[in-house]
Amino acid sequence: MKIKSLIRENEALVPVEVEINFTAGLPQIQFLGLPDQGIRESIHRIKSAIRAQGFEFPKAQQVLVNLRPNHLKKSSRGLELAVALGILWESEQLSKPADNVMVYGELGLLGEVYEPEDLATDFEPDENVPVWTGQSQNTVAVFDRRVMSCLQDVREPVVVTAVPRQYEVRRPESDLNLLFPQRQARLLEIIALGEHSVLLAGPAGSGKSTIARTLSALLAAPTQEDMHTISKNNRGGSEAPLRWRPVVHPHHSTTALGLIGGGVPPFKGEITRAHKGVMILDELLEFNVRAQESLREPMEESMIRIRRGRFVEEFPAESLMIATTNLCPCGDWVPKSKVVCGRSLKKCQSYMERLSGPLVDRFHITFFTQKREEGESVSGAEILAKLEASRIFRAKQSVVDKRFKKLSSRWNYEELVADLPSFYMKELFPKEISSRRRELATLRVARTLADLEQTEKLQPHHVETALKMTFEPVEALKRLGC
Repeated sequence: MKIKSLIRENEALVPVEVEINFTAGLPQIQFLGLPDQGIRESIHRIKSAIRAQGFEFPKAQQVLVNLRPNHLKKSSRGLELAVALGILWESEQLSKPADNVMVYGELGLLGEVYEPEDLATDFEPDENVPVWTGQSQNTVAVFDRRVMSCLQDVREPVVVTAVPRQYEVRRPESDLNLLFPQRQARLLEIIALGEHSVLLAGPAGSGKSTIARTLSALLAAPTQEDMHTISKNNRGGSEAPLRWRPVVHPHHSTTALGLIGGGVPPFKGEITRAHKGVMILDELLEFNVRAQESLREPMEESMIRIRRGRFVEEFPAESLMIATTNLCPCGDWVPKSKVVCGRSLKKCQSYMERLSGPLVDRFHITFFTQKREEGESVSGAEILAKLEASRIFRAKQSVVDKRFKKLSSRWNYEELVADLPSFYMKELFPKEISSRRRELATLRVARTLADLEQTEKLQPHHVETALKMTFEPVEALKRLGC
């Protein structure tokens, strides 16, 4: 007798073949195929459930259960229902199903059948294979199921039809009531529309953390597909279901392993939890150097590939990266400012040396905050209104120009320079521009500036403005020994 069921392979459910055979011997169940301790413990639940429901466990026969493929270590919450039904079908106490079926469920000692929580979120079944499972009070599955509340119900299971997946999406409103100076408001518009990574440096109390916290509420609303991915990446805690993009705020003592993931088999890190959301690295220079450097590849590629022994896993890492830091142990110093600092020059230089040049180069924007900003203040709600108008403009443009289907921070070099005459490139960019990455970041921010102005074509003045955010601050940091 062969039945399909499911096992856990890292963060997903994958099919496994459950092969059942009877041999002469003591009436017991023997699992083959590298089962874990949880599967071995299910032996007692299976025997108890079969007898409690009025069936007979095979007498003077040993039940061999082979789990294929044989070489993978098996872990599963729902194999026990598959084994129980396989025994009843193989011993002809129940009629065998005409077609191949997939069975996944947990058993109680009295034969109750429950649906494991991970079925609806971690598995996308083959439409041609009927899924048999247990009862659940609140599970909504995107596939049809044959549901039973106990083993006796296998004769007439209840057919539960698929329900389209629907997540509640709710924008956090509390941060939209905050007021921001004009310069910070402009920064929020650019970052939120283009989702550009940013390094915020400046004195303590100058609004760095407030900017970082508010950005999540200004981002575009996530799609249902985004919410499904977010839900999968953030499942497992005791928190209520997320209704918006995640904001992940790791403490500066977090290791490189905690940030990007790892282990055997590899597990997700904080950067994957932040996928489709915001990752805030508060007090960047307090993070371990190795932890900082581990972020370079995922910031560039928006994903991370981890190999540990024979295990290879790819995790998504498309998040808005926001880092905040002070540039001096006193916390008040920024370039071009006059600050009386009680630290020695050597102490300040030693602190700045923690900031890696290649990591800084990964941030599209570097912004120096100030304690006192001049000009009128703008509320978060006003910023959001302007952003929504720009998003409508981009949506209309995407009908005729496929480039606009992507965020400006995802455009490649060829897509960006297509609107600029070739001689502009030589004139607009400084000869000493630090890297091609700086040039690309400048063009991407310039494209966002054009979107805010609802301008179809990228113009030279957009690039000139972008240079003040992408190139000049980085050069100021380099002059300080970064």
